[in-house]
Amino acid sequence: MASYSGNIDYLAPNGVKMLKGIDNDNPERVYICTPLDVNEIKLERHPQDPNRMVAKMRVNICPLSENYKNVVRRSAQERGNANVSVPTHEMQMSFSVGYIKSVAQKFPKLVEQVKEANKERDPEIMGQDPTDENTHLFKAIRQRMNKRLAMLYQPQPPQQPSPYATPNVGVAGAATGYVAPAEGTDPLAGFTDADVGDLPF
Repeated sequence: MASYSGNIDYLAPNGVKMLKGIDNDNPERVYICTPLDVNEIKLERHPQDPNRMVAKMRVNICPLSENYKNVVRRSAQERGNANVSVPTHEMQMSFSVGYIKSVAQKFPKLVEQVKEANKERDPEIMGQDPTDENTHLFKAIRQRMNKRLAMLYQPQPPQQPSPYATPNVGVAGAATGYVAPAEGTDPLAGFTDADVGDLPF
């Protein structure tokens, strides 16, 4: 079976912040903090160790088309790079059907934006039910929400690592421990349909 490598972009999920000052023993250490609700991350107890928690985010890995790979090759050749690494697969976030339906119901402006963006290519999309998972509209909403996390490659010979740039980092106030929300809590409760531009997807 083939193996692949790549780099996950930890800043790709919705609402991610880089913070320091969270760890009293290491106040300069930078943390990448990802909100659970708008990324549908499930916090659960580990099945073999009840004292350990796991945070699960659904992902989807799918092959890239030959057309896409040819564009990457051609672009590299135009830049004079003959030895190019071509990605073969893409890893995306993968929201559950139920979560996508709840977003479609709660944010009609988002649904209208998706319809407008796709109506020339697919005129029938304008009359489709956004909560019917068999429609093109539902699939277009899912495509907008499922962000790319990584491009995956077949293994290449090791290269010299490039130095990391120091990004802008926020400072956390008084950080507190995580307390799980009550069962049945609406993960989208903090958002309204007033301004779809504020939505993370």
